[in-house]
Amino acid sequence: MPYVKGIRRLAAAALTTALVAGAAPAVAAASCPTVASTSALAKFGDNASYYLLSGSSFEGGASGWSLNHSEVVSEENEMGGRHAVVIGRNGSATSPEFCVSSEYPTFRFFAHAMGNRNLFGSQLTASLRWTDAVGFGHQVTVATLQPTDEWTLTPVLRLAGALPLWMPNSTLNVRLVLQAGYSARWAVAGVFIDPYSR
Repeated sequence: MPYVKGIRRLAAAALTTALVAGAAPAVAAASCPTVASTSALAKFGDNASYYLLSGSSFEGGASGWSLNHSEVVSEENEMGGRHAVVIGRNGSATSPEFCVSSEYPTFRFFAHAMGNRNLFGSQLTASLRWTDAVGFGHQVTVATLQPTDEWTLTPVLRLAGALPLWMPNSTLNVRLVLQAGYSARWAVAGVFIDPYSR
């Protein structure tokens, strides 16, 4: 019987360890790759350094992005570009994965509404999506934007602070999900990430 009790204790300990590990996010203890940043938004009154999220100028299409009821169109934008992604009603645009650590506190992007801007359901929702260590997906909303007629730079939006980056020097691979409401389309161009310590 002592042998059986010992086996039970070991099994219980192993199960507890597995549950704790499974509850943790898929966080790695490493640094994000170094990305060159500039004062890209200085002319809009923001002197922080930013880097442009891969493919978010949409000048060469939507490489790496997943578009649902959305498309890249020709439209001049505030960055001086000539293209944008237009997210259709109830549509979405999901970015490629990018690395986030505590050194990446915020992000911003340019957007404006198209169509029925004064109706309910005309907002644009910005969310962060990631997968934990056992493969479960998670998504947290960081902004719900009200419609604007002209290209507008969003407020400074939370990035690292909205994610489970609890361990020192941890990183997480994240996707940005932009979701339009049911009564307005949205044009988006230029997602800027702030690598604060770079």
